[in-house]
Amino acid sequence: MRPYTYAVAVGSWSSRTLLLVVAVIVVSGSDVQKDGPEPEFLNPMENVTVALGREAILVCSVKNIGEHKVGWLKAEDQTILSLHERVVTENRRIDIDVDNNTYWRLKIRQLQISDKGCYMCQINTNVMKKQIGCVDVKIPPDIKDEETISDITVNEFENATLACKAKGNPLPKITWKREDGHKITIKNKSRKTLLLDRVRGEPLLLNKVDRSQMGHYLCIASNDVPPAVSKRITLNVNFSPFVWVTTQIVSAPLNTHVRLECFVESFPTSVNYWTNEKGAMILQGQKYYTEEVKNNYRVNMYLNIQNLDKNDLGTYSCFATNSMGQGNSSVRVHKIIMPTTVPPTTSTTTAATTTTTTTTLPSTTRKVTTSTVIPSPATKRKSHTISGDRKSGGKMDDKTGQRMNGVESADEMETKSSSHRASRGSSRVRRSTVSQSVSIVAELAFLTAATTSWSTGCPVDAAVGGLVSLALAVSPPLVLWLLN
Repeated sequence: MRPYTYAVAVGSWSSRTLLLVVAVIVVSGSDVQKDGPEPEFLNPMENVTVALGREAILVCSVKNIGEHKVGWLKAEDQTILSLHERVVTENRRIDIDVDNNTYWRLKIRQLQISDKGCYMCQINTNVMKKQIGCVDVKIPPDIKDEETISDITVNEFENATLACKAKGNPLPKITWKREDGHKITIKNKSRKTLLLDRVRGEPLLLNKVDRSQMGHYLCIASNDVPPAVSKRITLNVNFSPFVWVTTQIVSAPLNTHVRLECFVESFPTSVNYWTNEKGAMILQGQKYYTEEVKNNYRVNMYLNIQNLDKNDLGTYSCFATNSMGQGNSSVRVHKIIMPTTVPPTTSTTTAATTTTTTTTLPSTTRKVTTSTVIPSPATKRKSHTISGDRKSGGKMDDKTGQRMNGVESADEMETKSSSHRASRGSSRVRRSTVSQSVSIVAELAFLTAATTSWSTGCPVDAAVGGLVSLALAVSPPLVLWLLN
């Protein structure tokens, strides 16, 4: 029998110092050979990669272990972790599990970054046998704050570079996106503009930036170990104020409320104010009050004027000023004259004449028609009234005087009807006058014939004269009938 002695260092978990331990194992080479063949490793030990905080397990498979012992050591500093089934390290996260004296497992719970490295499985044969397996610790990503700038400011149309550094195992990949959900604008050397939801890679290069690219960008670092992390990086773009109005003229009645609107884009944030026609700055008060609604680099300016009067009419200007320059725009306020109420229609009627007068709004142009009809004594016809307005069923017809779908409006139809009635009335007046003239001529002829016959004493002449007079007397009704 001969002794086999070896010395190794044991790592203390509490003090992290190295202690020298001498283990003397007395074995008999002849006895070991009599008991069986020498121990051997069945399979090579496999490396493992485990996420931080999980459990790592290294497996050492041995056959024919017999009376020999198995030990685990940290390969880097030769720290002994276990001797056979006994754990000798003070690290409470380490444990040994043995299955049928064949599979010897080293377990490291709640894996830490310090546990990363290689471990040795050793058999105390005459010529020491060993296997080495390594543990890799996956580390979730983290942003390196010291190498990442949170705010970047450039002037409009200059280039901007957004840098973001991350650490982790494996090395994290960087992805960029805009926090507001808008697309990222990439302008390449060929002057093509790309709009992308996400951009991969670090750093993010933005060429000739404009105000639309201003905002918050998210640097997202990720690897195979969750969770991914992100950091906000703000891009500021300086430019002089740009001011405009959508309505340059505002019209309103007196004694009403008027609200003027003006739009401003600027960065850095501008100082905004209103001036009146004389150039004096408008201050808050009972007569005027201002409002501002901000959205990123955009501002909506409002000027409210209470109880508009003649002194408030004129031009108002909105101004915006920052370190890059100044901008302004103007709005002119006019007065509106409200239309008056339509007076009722009045009519004047006499025994021989009917006159209708219609008054309309100033904005509507209409013809006012006045007609006079002389009634016939023979027929005693009723007076006709011709009017530009027509009443039907107690309701006033449409007075717009327009044609719709080829159909004449009520006013045009009424005008034609009135003209036709006036023409018929004039014809009847003319026929009545002719009838009266013929009757007078007949009577005069009858009297002349009768006087001549009686003076001559000729009965034949008297009879002929009487027939002629009779014919003339009845001729007026016949003439009237023919004229009709």
